[in-house]
Amino acid sequence: MSSKNKVIIAIILFSIVIRVYNIENPFSTNGIDEGIHLLQAKMIREGYNYYDDLQGDQAPLAILTFSIFEGNVLACRYLSYFLFIISSIFLFLIAKKFGKDVALVTLLIISLDFTLLRESRLASLDLFSATLLCISSFFFLSYIEKNCVVNLALSAIFFSLSLLSKIVPVFFVLFPLFYLFLRKKNMKHGIIYIFFFITPLLTIFLIFSPHQLIEGVLLRQAHRGFDFYSKLSLLVFIASCFIYLFAIRKWDIKNEKISYLVAWVLLILIPLLLQGRTFQHHFVYISYPLAMLASIALHENWDKKRRSILAVFIAFNLFLMVFFIFTAPKDLAYDVADEIKNITDENDLVISGNPLVNVIANRPAPPNLTNLARYHYPETTLNDINYWLEKNETKIIVLYYHLYEIERLRDYLNESREWYLYDRIEGKGQVLFYGISMKFSKDVYEIYVKR
Repeated sequence: MSSKNKVIIAIILFSIVIRVYNIENPFSTNGIDEGIHLLQAKMIREGYNYYDDLQGDQAPLAILTFSIFEGNVLACRYLSYFLFIISSIFLFLIAKKFGKDVALVTLLIISLDFTLLRESRLASLDLFSATLLCISSFFFLSYIEKNCVVNLALSAIFFSLSLLSKIVPVFFVLFPLFYLFLRKKNMKHGIIYIFFFITPLLTIFLIFSPHQLIEGVLLRQAHRGFDFYSKLSLLVFIASCFIYLFAIRKWDIKNEKISYLVAWVLLILIPLLLQGRTFQHHFVYISYPLAMLASIALHENWDKKRRSILAVFIAFNLFLMVFFIFTAPKDLAYDVADEIKNITDENDLVISGNPLVNVIANRPAPPNLTNLARYHYPETTLNDINYWLEKNETKIIVLYYHLYEIERLRDYLNESREWYLYDRIEGKGQVLFYGISMKFSKDVYEIYVKR
């Protein structure tokens, strides 16, 4: 083994080990999304229906998987870490189809991808879905090479499971259908692909009805509005992974494997930019094919200039990795959860603007108040919250994030004789990415307790 490859392998192993360090305190979160999904997973385990009771608005598979762990924060984050490793292995196997050197550099690039670093330290629906898509891609490219029906069937199954985890890559299914029916004109294999693709979808109907899935996965997402500024997250994604710019070139799409990689990027990236809101964590889906395309482009002319650019990429992202992981502040949600544990019983309802507090404290929330995100349908109103504040089961409300924005809620609590301000906890929060902005948040929690 050459000294160059030894250095690359050492960097890859370092990145794999360090990303799990202090995972209980991620340096950046997806807003409150992780807490929402883990709280919903916890309450699904307790018998609530995801769509009818909890008003879920995502595909169900990842959240159902989190429910196996009762939404436990660390267990689900370790699952994401494990999924990152699995996806990296399959990415390496895919890239080996283009050469061993290409595969090794691809693995190096993906191990330093800043977006994947962040998502692999969170209970991430996007990473869960992207991992299954990466596995599906390995089997489809193996089918292209060997024309083996088993590979085709496995690819269809894993693609279906990816969509059942999050619907983001739905348009990418057009490529295998185009390839089988139009490019190869193989009706038999096309029908086989469709059969194995719909089998997991039909299986999920044993748990949820078609109406629940259509309402939850499609219609509730359609009401979330459009925000152009969030599209600039693409620039933040590229800023750290500038090596991906090598993937922007004229590719030989007559090469079936290359055409698959290009379609993997475009049929996910374009719909992502056209949807209502686009945030940095969504780009985990295209990190995998971009890493391969960039590595292939680098190796087509492996000159000193390109080696220097790769070296800068490595140094820059190693710095980001070490800096953010080792400077991550303690998540104040733990302190708030400790306070709540001390003054409530297990069955007491807690309304929290950060649902991660409920999960850590092991306290349920009112079922229709598990999702208190700013952009959520149906929108949470003051009446929705007041209904539960007046019920005896609700013992605590924690003002945080969107709860501060609900008009007159804070006034209601301060003017009420039934509620009093128990404690205020504030401090440095996580790194937040919105559009092209990056800043440390200031977390403020106000804990109100029923008298």
